[in-house]
Amino acid sequence: MNTLTNLKKLLVGGIVSLTFVAVVACSGSADPTVVITDVGQTVTVQPDSSEQAVNVANTATISPTETIVENAVDSPIILSDSNELAELADPNPPASESIQAAFDGEPDDGPIGDAFPELAEAESNLTPAEVVEAQSLHLANVYEEAVQSVVFIVAKVPQPTGRDGFGSGSGFVWDTEGHIVTNYHVIQNADELTVKFFNGREYRADVVAWDLAADLAVIKLRDVEHELVPITIGNSAGLRPGELAIALGNPFGEEFTMTTGIISAVSRTLKSGFSSYSIPSVIQTDAAINPGNSGGPLLDMNGAVIGVNTQIKSDSNQSSGVGFAVPVDLVKRVVPSLINDGHHSYALMGISGEEVTIDIRESEKLPGDVTGAIVLTVTTDGPADMAGIRGDTGERDSNGRLLGGLENWDGDIIVSLNSIRMKSMDDLIGYLALNTAPGDDIVIGIFRDGVEIAVPMTLGSRPEIS
Repeated sequence: MNTLTNLKKLLVGGIVSLTFVAVVACSGSADPTVVITDVGQTVTVQPDSSEQAVNVANTATISPTETIVENAVDSPIILSDSNELAELADPNPPASESIQAAFDGEPDDGPIGDAFPELAEAESNLTPAEVVEAQSLHLANVYEEAVQSVVFIVAKVPQPTGRDGFGSGSGFVWDTEGHIVTNYHVIQNADELTVKFFNGREYRADVVAWDLAADLAVIKLRDVEHELVPITIGNSAGLRPGELAIALGNPFGEEFTMTTGIISAVSRTLKSGFSSYSIPSVIQTDAAINPGNSGGPLLDMNGAVIGVNTQIKSDSNQSSGVGFAVPVDLVKRVVPSLINDGHHSYALMGISGEEVTIDIRESEKLPGDVTGAIVLTVTTDGPADMAGIRGDTGERDSNGRLLGGLENWDGDIIVSLNSIRMKSMDDLIGYLALNTAPGDDIVIGIFRDGVEIAVPMTLGSRPEIS
């Protein structure tokens, strides 16, 4: 019986001592920590280093009645036979702190990481009707907050017949100076712009600048007489298909309309219609976008702009559930340039290429993990040419058109930019537009002759598009 009692005391005392060590080891306090041993001694540990905290048991004087065992990190833990330490342990610990639970090996099936379990329980008890009501209330609040920053734009466009034509679109307030962001095609060729707010105020506006490659434009209001509320700007880099998307605009002239859906896809490339360059990292959504939505914001669930609605894919010129928005991360680079400089400069590599497909991979017997963009042509004296990047050796005419219709598929394959892996030509275009500027030095990962090499390059600038 004595042996059993001693064993119990040994076990309880060891756990209490281990608790003291853990408290000292985890403490971030700047004050010294005092540990009381079972023989009435006190050991003061200065928080100079984690090493001292972890090894606090090593600094205690061990009495003849103490036993030492080694823990998982080779730090001695003092287990005492003393009744004094045994009395410190709660003989009836709560279930959540049960000593037995530390040894029985049973998994904890309860929820992990709920800082407010009562809130989680309340949410789990919501009825479907209450969930729908909460969502409706949230969307109504998002609308009321964002709509004060959305505008209806009417553009008067002179016609060859002498009669004026009119078009309409959407936009949103960028700053308190009166700058409005919209699509270029909304204000294209207009000689008069009228901008209307949700509160009924109307103003004339002038064109500041535009960017054809991204189909973006900035206009500025004249003689503003009410307080402007810039819209909340979000981020597009971390978007995932399935997330909520909210479109605000003026479809078919129906002012200040809200539609909802989800993000259907990300990282699309899209021709702007005004440039040979593609808009990178375009957001695809099934939120209804129709003529008149152009230039309006695409919002996330919290009402922050994630894109500028720009195009739809439809045979009937009406929403078919496939709409596209210029990513806001590109907008955040282009718009300040348009306001401050009157134009935006994009970085240029001076190549043409396409995604590595299974046909290319089989033709060149490429490893399955080689992805990226195969270089087809290299502009003479361009950045890629100066860096030694090789294009496909298929014979071409002076305009770069392939003679004979066949590639040799022997150009360099760009697999990374600045150590960021590329999966496609779309990835390459997006990275350059969103992360680099003319004159930047970058390192390109090239797969050539069966090995991957690093090639430094100084980026150039795209030619201006008028």
